[in-house]
Amino acid sequence: MSKEPDRLRARRAFGLLLYYAIATLLGGVLFAGLLRVNAAMGAGILFYRGLIALAATAVVLLLCSVVMLPRLRTGLELQAADALGGAIVATSILGAAFVLGPVTVDRSISVFMLSQFESAGRPLTEGEAQDRFVRIYVGEWGQIGRRLLEQKASGNLELTPEGWRLTSQGRRFMSLARAMSELSGGDPRFVGRRE
Repeated sequence: MSKEPDRLRARRAFGLLLYYAIATLLGGVLFAGLLRVNAAMGAGILFYRGLIALAATAVVLLLCSVVMLPRLRTGLELQAADALGGAIVATSILGAAFVLGPVTVDRSISVFMLSQFESAGRPLTEGEAQDRFVRIYVGEWGQIGRRLLEQKASGNLELTPEGWRLTSQGRRFMSLARAMSELSGGDPRFVGRRE
C-alpha cells in the first residue's frame, strides 16, 4: 500500500491552511483600509459601513484568489474551487472579528465605563460611575439621540408628531432579538421580557 495518497492529502491540508491564512491576512489589510476610507467619507453606522467594506473585501479577495491560485496550485495541491473557499473563509473570519472587535467597542457601555475608571485616576464608587454615565454618555455625548437616529436609518423606528414609534420591521427585529436571547440565555430584560 502506497503512502502517496496520504502525502497528497497532508500536502493538500497544509496548502489549504496556508492559502486560507494568506487570504485572511490579505483580506484583513484590505478590510482595515476600506474601513478607514469608508470612515473618512463621513459619519454613518459603523456596523453598516463595515458590512459594505466586508462585501467589497470578499469580491476583491475572490478576484485576487483567482489570480493567485494558479501560482500556488501545483506545490500545495490546491484546486480551482479553493479560490472561492479562501474568500469565504477569510470573509467569515473577518466578519466575526469585526463584530467582536470594533462594533463591540463602538457600542459597549462596559468599554465606556472602563474608560471612565481609567481616566479618573482613582477608584470610583458605584454612584460616581453612574453619575459619569448619565452626565457624559447620555448627556454630553447624546448617545440616546445617536441610537434613535441609527434605528431610524435602519428602518426600525420612525419619527411621528407624537414621538418615536417602532415600525413593523422593528417589531420583526424585536421578535428575532427575543428568540436569539432565549436561545443564548441572554438577559431577558434587554429584549422586553420580564422573567
